[in-house]
Amino acid sequence: MPAGRTRRAVLPRAGLAVLLAALAGPAAADPPTGPTVPPSPKGPDPYGWPLPAPAKLPEAKVPDAKLPDYFGPATNLPFNEKSLFPTPALPNPPTTQAPPGLPPLPPPDRRVMIPDGSYPPDPPSPPPPPLWKGGVELGVNGSQGNSDVLSLRLGANADRRTERNLFHMDLLYTLSRQDGMTRQDQALLNLRDELLFPGNPYSLFSATQVEYDQFRAYDLQVGSYLGVAYRWVKTDATLFKTRVGAGAVRQMDLSGTAPSRWVPEAVVGGDWNHRFTDRQGFVSSLDVFPNLSQIGQFRVRARAGYEIVLAPEYGMVLRLGVQDRYDSSPGPAKRNDVNYFTTLLFKF
Repeated sequence: MPAGRTRRAVLPRAGLAVLLAALAGPAAADPPTGPTVPPSPKGPDPYGWPLPAPAKLPEAKVPDAKLPDYFGPATNLPFNEKSLFPTPALPNPPTTQAPPGLPPLPPPDRRVMIPDGSYPPDPPSPPPPPLWKGGVELGVNGSQGNSDVLSLRLGANADRRTERNLFHMDLLYTLSRQDGMTRQDQALLNLRDELLFPGNPYSLFSATQVEYDQFRAYDLQVGSYLGVAYRWVKTDATLFKTRVGAGAVRQMDLSGTAPSRWVPEAVVGGDWNHRFTDRQGFVSSLDVFPNLSQIGQFRVRARAGYEIVLAPEYGMVLRLGVQDRYDSSPGPAKRNDVNYFTTLLFKF
């Protein structure tokens, strides 16, 4: 009995194995009819599913940056500030604007510390502009023989300029003699002091003019004026300025023939200077003095000159110019008096 029971239990198990083999045999023998799945690069999936291709990561470009050498220069380089600091730490440092009403911030210190811990000396600062500028001029012309002629012209000018003040002075003297007789004896002095306003083209001025002429009805005239000036153009090469004011002139006859008198006058004038090159320039000045007590009478004082620098190291300048003095009531003299001149000017 035990042997028979064992045989009946084993037969069903063997029959099940034969049935499974018969069912799998035809399927394994027939070739597959569907699409063929390519094997994965890393081998087929054990369950028969196709594996996706691996994703390609983007290439990362390493920036071409030169890292600083924290251990100092190489041993074959000299030990100095250029090898220690080949480039400044901040080639273009940021700037910060100061709040309104405050002065601007000082510029950054671009000096490089040398190895001993100190800074190199600062470069010498440029000298301040001179407070006074001016010059003296001289012109002589003459002849001797059949006629004796002597023409002498002397002049001087000075300017003093600060941020809020401008002072100007010019003096001119002319003497002409022929055959022992004086033909011309004139002197003209102009003084003008201006109160400047920084950043404003307007200015206030006071002016004084002293004029001497031996052949005029009043050989000495002293005038004083107050007014307002305006700078239309002010550059390194060009100056154009006008002025208007009023005052009075004291006319005196030194011989005592005519009584002295006061004459109220207005003044309208201007200056125009232009420098063409470093060695050539043009200067001019014009002032008209209308008589406020007698309409129609006036005086004109005008001059212009062309300057050529001959020796800049000595301040030597050749000046070619013309001067005109017009008086509507000159007495026994002519109304218009024009002088042409060539002088040598030494500037300082």
